[in-house]
Order: sequence, then structure tokens, then C-alpha cells
Amino acid sequence: MSQVVAALDVGGTSIKSGIVRGNTHTEPIVEFGPALPTLAQSDAETILARLAEMTDHALALDRGSSGLAIAICGPFDLVAGESRMRGVAKFEDIYGIDLRAVLRERTTIGDRPIRFTRDAESAGTGEALAGAGKGVGRVLTITLGTGMGTCVTDHAWPVEFIDGFGIEHLGMRATPWNGRSDDVLSARGLAARLEVPTAELRAAVDDPINTEVVFDHGHRIGEFLAPVIAEFDVQLLVIGGGLSAAFDRFGPAIQSHLDVPVRPIALGAAGPLLGAVHLAFS
Repeated sequence: MSQVVAALDVGGTSIKSGIVRGNTHTEPIVEFGPALPTLAQSDAETILARLAEMTDHALALDRGSSGLAIAICGPFDLVAGESRMRGVAKFEDIYGIDLRAVLRERTTIGDRPIRFTRDAESAGTGEALAGAGKGVGRVLTITLGTGMGTCVTDHAWPVEFIDGFGIEHLGMRATPWNGRSDDVLSARGLAARLEVPTAELRAAVDDPINTEVVFDHGHRIGEFLAPVIAEFDVQLLVIGGGLSAAFDRFGPAIQSHLDVPVRPIALGAAGPLLGAVHLAFS
């Protein structure tokens, strides 16, 4: 069904806005609105004001949009529309707040539906529909941002459990490097290794003095994911998130550990917006 849906991609660092036009299965069109810092470590009022601001930016792109899809990091109760994030250095102050009610009160959404999706599943679904994973049966998408998001798609639809294991919990698995994969292998983990703030990570990755550490980070990711690839029986690994912009620096190291192809995301910021709309409104 052809439609227009507004969308937000709410991460720990930034919020991206846009709309998706047309059928998400066949040549959808993604149009972008503003992208602004999330302010995820601020007080509740600051975070909520930013979410409302970005919602109105997305809705303004087409006043006839049929609703709003929000891809958001977790833990998050998608049905209740409430954050369950504690101890993850983001969104601490909006724990348990009904975001639907807040957005209805503060924005122009009115009574149109507001639906939430997991950010990693949205990114993986978007890439499976029209990006790096298009045409591949089973794809593992790893999003390396403030945490490590995980999504397995089978013919462009998320697989939530494999042999009783919840895919979204892969970031909680221990690694050989003194920490969970979410902490160690993410962009935040690399920033800690390089002893720089996350906001300065891209410049640090581009600095030739850090080439060896960045390449070794790829080896860590590949070593961790090698048994996961076999366990999940996937045909392709896609790397997304903020670190994907430096894929050429560490991607070959990941590939050296795996028997399946490794690709960076192809859609950029459009992937999570497309995926969120597909999951929430398809």
C-alpha cells in the first residue's frame, strides 16, 4: 500500500528525521528533515523538548502523513512507549515516561498513530529491504554506535529468537576483553581504547597514529562474531552505525575471521527510517 509516514531515528548521540513515501517493498522514497543532537544525558525536560521538536520537523515534511514511526535504542517498551534504560549512560531521566502522551501533548501529531520500533531492527530491516542486504536471505546487521545493536533478518523481516536466544541481547554477551560486547566492541568501546571522547572518535580513527588499534578493533569484532555467524546461520554480515564510516580501516580485519561476506551499510541514515516505517506501518 502506498502511503506517507513520518519517521525518527533516535540514537544515543543524534536524532534524524524524515518521511518515507510509497510502498516500503518497492522503491520507497526517503526524504530527510533535520538531524540534531539527542541530548540523551540531559534532564527529562530537555530530552522531551528535543523529541517533540524533531517530531514536528518530521511531520512538517508532509502534512498528510498517516502517522509517525520512531526507531529508538533500548531497553524500551515498544507497546507502552516507555524507556527502560538504566545504567547505559543515556535517557536515564525519561525512564517510565509515556512518550506517546508527551508527543501528543507537545506536537502537531494529533490522533495519528505513533509506533515504536527497535533501532537495530529498523536499521537491519532497511538494509535488507533496499540496501547492503537486499536479495540475501538471512542477514546479520551489527550497529556500532554508543552500543552494539544486533538484528537478524530473514527475507527482510526481523528474527527475534534463534534457539530460544533473543537476538537483541547479543550485546550483553561477555567478550575475552573484560566486558560485554555492547561496551567493548561499540564505537564507545573503541573511543575508550583510544582514550578520546566519543564525539571525537572519527578524528581519532582517521589519525594514522591509531591505525593499528583501529585495525585490531576489527579483529576483535571478527573474532567475537565468527561463532555467532555459525550459530545464527547467516549468509551476510552488514556493519552499520557511526563506525561504518570508517569501514575501510577495520572491515578487512573483520572479514579475515569469517566465511561469509562483510559489507558496510549502503543506505546511510535512510536505512533506519525506512526500516522503522516498514516495521510499524507495513
